[in-house]
Amino acid sequence: MSVALEAPADPAAHEWRTLDVAWPPGGDLRVTIRGTGAGNVLGGTFWTELAELLELAEATDRPGSIVLGGAGGVFSRGLDLRWYVTRLRRAARRGGDVLAADARRLQDTITGLARSRRVVIADIDGECTGAALELVCACDVRYASARAWFSLPEAELGLVADLGGLQRLPRLLGEGLVRELVLGGGRIGAARAERIGLVNGGAGELTAFAGRVRAQPGTVLAQLKREFDAPHAGSLASGLDRAVRWNTEHAVDGLAKRMTGRLGGR
Repeated sequence: MSVALEAPADPAAHEWRTLDVAWPPGGDLRVTIRGTGAGNVLGGTFWTELAELLELAEATDRPGSIVLGGAGGVFSRGLDLRWYVTRLRRAARRGGDVLAADARRLQDTITGLARSRRVVIADIDGECTGAALELVCACDVRYASARAWFSLPEAELGLVADLGGLQRLPRLLGEGLVRELVLGGGRIGAARAERIGLVNGGAGELTAFAGRVRAQPGTVLAQLKREFDAPHAGSLASGLDRAVRWNTEHAVDGLAKRMTGRLGGR
C-alpha cells in the first residue's frame, strides 16, 4: 500500500500559475506576481494561490521576510476585470451572495497577508492600482521605484473599495490625502508617495531594511505586528463588512457594463 507524502512546506518547492516564488538560503521569501492576465491582474487563481502560499510560509520556521513584487516592470493593474465580469454574470443568475462571498474571500486573503508573523515588504515598480494598492496597504512597509504610481479608481466603476484600502490608507497617509485620492480619482507618483508616507523609500533601500529585519528574533517581530494592529482590528472588520454590504446592495446594476467599458478603454 502506497503512503501519500505530505506536500513540502517550502513555498518555493511548489509550482504556481500566477506567482514566481524563490527563497534562497539565508534570504527572504521573494514572491513575484504574474497574475491572471496582462499587467499582472489579480483574478481568482491568484487569490487562491496567495492564500495557499501564506499558509505554507507560516508553516515553516525558516527566518526571512516576505517580499512581494510584480513581474515585467508592473506591480499590478489591480483586479482582473474579465474574471470579475464572469462572476457578475454568475451572480445575476444566483443572486448577490456570490459577489459578497467573493469579496470576503479576497478580504480574508489580504487580512492573512497583514497578519502574517513575517514582516511583509512591498517592492513596487510601475503601476499599482485598485486591488493591488489595497494589497500593498496590508504590507508592513513599501518601497517603490521612481516610476511607480498609485491610484484607487473603484469609484469610477460605481464601487466602494472593499478590500481594506479605505480602512488602512488613512493610518498611513491621514484622512485628507486619502479623500483626495479616492474622491477625486487621479494618481500619485513615486516621489509624492514617498513625501506623504505611502512608501518608505526607494527600491534601493529595500535590501538593507530586509537584512536588518532578518537580524531580529522572529517571535518578537510577530508580537510587534500584533501590537500595531490590535487597536484597529474592530474598526477594520466593521469597515470591511460595510463596504461589502453596500457594494452588494447598490453597485451591481450596470457594473458589468462599466467594467467591460473600462476593459475596452484600457
